[in-house]
Amino acid sequence: LSERELDVVLGVAKGFTNREIAQQLSISDRTVQGHLANVFTKLHATSRTEVVTLALQRGLITLDETQV
Repeated sequence: LSERELDVVLGVAKGFTNREIAQQLSISDRTVQGHLANVFTKLHATSRTEVVTLALQRGLITLDETQV
């Protein structure tokens, strides 16, 4: 995953909405949606929960990083 895609995944893991992620990263909601679509494809995921689970299992993010 790209660095920006990982930033989006981390926001999802923290429980943020697409709008909240967009505001934190200073990008549009649509850009967040695009990054998430890429993540879903790359990880072969079908839900936001699965994205976070797979990212944790593959060591792309850590539980420490997900603390709000």
